[in-house]
Amino acid sequence: MRRFLLWLNFPFAWSIFLAVSAVNVVLGFVCQLFALPWDPQRRVALKLNHWIWGRSLFVAEPGWSSSYEGLEHVGEGPYVIVANHSSVLDVPTLMRLPTPMRVLAKRSLIRAPIMGWYMGFSGQIPIDMSDPNDVQATIDRCVESLNQGISVVIFPEGSRSEDGQIQTFRRGAFRLAKDTGVPILPVSISGTHRIMQKGKFMPQSIVQHVRCRVLPPMSGEDYSTARKLSNRAHAAIASSLDELREPEAVTRA
Repeated sequence: MRRFLLWLNFPFAWSIFLAVSAVNVVLGFVCQLFALPWDPQRRVALKLNHWIWGRSLFVAEPGWSSSYEGLEHVGEGPYVIVANHSSVLDVPTLMRLPTPMRVLAKRSLIRAPIMGWYMGFSGQIPIDMSDPNDVQATIDRCVESLNQGISVVIFPEGSRSEDGQIQTFRRGAFRLAKDTGVPILPVSISGTHRIMQKGKFMPQSIVQHVRCRVLPPMSGEDYSTARKLSNRAHAAIASSLDELREPEAVTRA
């Protein structure tokens, strides 16, 4: 019965996903084109990502809900935002945070038709780890974004976790934080893996609550090396995930 219901929900969930994406892309292009002369940093597009892509997806899918904790830790920024990564839904979950942000994404995603074009247009930051020159260009764009007061989202695991368990962190995000003096903002996300796992195209859950917790910012100045900063952030996010996965009632956002 569960599989039958999942198959019934499959076209509906993807229709919602595509509809929200289409609205975000169309409005983003139109609004940003009019705003470009006085908005070269494309903050209008980033704000639309927050309101449409970040909020509408969970509202439109009736079986999915989300709650947020620790939003008091989000100040003016900017931050290097680091989070665990186990689902494509992690990005829209993070986009609801009350700070303008750009997401570090694989260049192959930026090259994808329509949605990828919009990601590039709205200023998301591509990276190709196989090209050293591209990596340096990506670092420069991250620094530029932070200098503009716009946070950068980096998933330090490098790729989505297949089993939902947090993986080892790479240290690039933490070197960036130490080099720029911008604080790390750790975020833990629980529940997205149950909806859309890596390698799956059909949502695996019809009714699911996603929990997102923002942890206190971490200053790179308090840690002698990027490795120590990375280890501390990893431990904090892993501990928070253990708590979020416990069955307890939370107030929905």
